[in-house]
Amino acid sequence: MQGVRPSSVRVSAALAGLSLATILSTGARSEEPKLSISGYDPVAYFTDGRPVQGKAEIEYLWHKLSWRFASEAHREMFTKDPDHYAPQYDGYCAVGVAWNEPHKDTIDPNAWAIVDGKLYLTHTTRGLAAWQQNAEENIKRADVNWSTVEHQAEPVIVGPPCHDRPPSVVISFKEGGQQLLVGGQTAVDKDGNVVGKGDMRAQLEQVGKNIEACLKAAGAKVSDITQTQAYVTDAEAFSKSSDVLARYLGPASTPSNVAQVSLSAGPDFLVEIEVVANLDPAAAMSANRRP
Repeated sequence: MQGVRPSSVRVSAALAGLSLATILSTGARSEEPKLSISGYDPVAYFTDGRPVQGKAEIEYLWHKLSWRFASEAHREMFTKDPDHYAPQYDGYCAVGVAWNEPHKDTIDPNAWAIVDGKLYLTHTTRGLAAWQQNAEENIKRADVNWSTVEHQAEPVIVGPPCHDRPPSVVISFKEGGQQLLVGGQTAVDKDGNVVGKGDMRAQLEQVGKNIEACLKAAGAKVSDITQTQAYVTDAEAFSKSSDVLARYLGPASTPSNVAQVSLSAGPDFLVEIEVVANLDPAAAMSANRRP
């Protein structure tokens, strides 16, 4: 659920206003440079054609961000021409910046593309695929939006019980609107064990529990849900058992979109569901999150 709302493919979420970002970030943290693109080496996308984790001891401060590199040579290349190697929009999700309600969003270092010699990163690989279908228009839109988005609040990752990959994120809009993107939930228990192998209904039950817990952690309610996206291996089996979702997503529990795909989580998984929910500022402030 990432996606590109400019082309209505993105099923993403957005978060807190500037005041919320201030509350979530401690004074000490706000003075420290943010680690860019999860510590991955921006130069490696060009030289190696793949994401490579940078080393903590090989860093460079640029645009008030800390950039890491896999080698001294890569750091030197970056320092000589940072505008060439740095990802666009300071490494925030190119989809979020291009959205009709532009915002900062986190990225997956594996969701990347080089277009006309420039590096772009997105929140998920699915979002990247959608973005690439209309890359030229999305880039034009994001280039215009960035001067405003650059000064908006940071995205905030919701911690446990939400899963880390993909993360559930709260993102802020310019006018203070807030939304929560519950990253794709699969049928795993709190210890990471697969639940209901080969059983769609059992997996939907667990996915529902995981979504319910994540909503609660972020200060959201079932009634706040505005959109859902389901990825399934068997659309017919999903349809026959989807009524179980009503226990966790409320009466309007039918996913807004259902796509039959192979799930990257692995062969044991039959369903993955993402949810978008509006957030109440007061409730969001009380939720435990990490930037």
